[in-house]
Amino acid sequence: MQELDSNQFHSVSSLFNEIDHNIAVVHSVIEGNSPGRIFVDRIPGATTAYLIFEGAFHYIGGNPANDAFNRAIISFLFEQFLPGAEEKELVLFAFSNAWREKLDTLLQQYGAITIQRKIFSFDPAKFQAHAGWRDRIPEGFTLKLIDAELAEKHADFKPIVDATTKRFGVCLMKDDELAAVCTAVCVGGNEAEIDIFTDEKYRQQGLATIAACAFIEETLSRKLTPNWACWPERKASVALAKKLGFVEQFEAPAYLWAEDL
Repeated sequence: MQELDSNQFHSVSSLFNEIDHNIAVVHSVIEGNSPGRIFVDRIPGATTAYLIFEGAFHYIGGNPANDAFNRAIISFLFEQFLPGAEEKELVLFAFSNAWREKLDTLLQQYGAITIQRKIFSFDPAKFQAHAGWRDRIPEGFTLKLIDAELAEKHADFKPIVDATTKRFGVCLMKDDELAAVCTAVCVGGNEAEIDIFTDEKYRQQGLATIAACAFIEETLSRKLTPNWACWPERKASVALAKKLGFVEQFEAPAYLWAEDL
């Protein structure tokens, strides 16, 4: 098992070209837009890759039959990576039944469980029902594209205006207060992964829908596909996705391990 330098990440792109979910997340790391780590079975000519996105979300791809690499990466995770991690949690996605059969065996002794993540696809025709979203901005609220000036006032926006991340976002403001924020948590593979938040005092006013509409239009103007995924228990997120024109495709299985599980 060897770890790639960031300037070598592109070499494993082909191992993830056929994935059907988490495209923005995986390729944001490969393209250098998001921080992450990638481990492979050999350099050059990797046939198996293990990708870590900003700590907790992990992905494995390529040839599942490399048992030496499979054992090495699992040992690394539980003997080195997780003991030293600030957040002792692992969410691991695989993209084939063959991989899942391998991981079922490898992770069993550690007590990992299987969970599901809802995967949606964007339907532009359904989104057209919101063509008049600008008319629904309440009086006293202002819609803004997140820029350097806003990032100076709100430190959480600094990674969004960092050009190297290719991230972007919009917010609805009431005077100087952030009421609703919709951002690309990552950009990769020509997709933008949506993250949305509404301040508690401004909920149940339709502001999340307006912010999301603005974000989706901005995404499309950048020639990107907006992407939505969430955990099944996030009922409000599921409902908002469908309202905006996202169509539920399937539930992607993932392995969850946490220190306090």
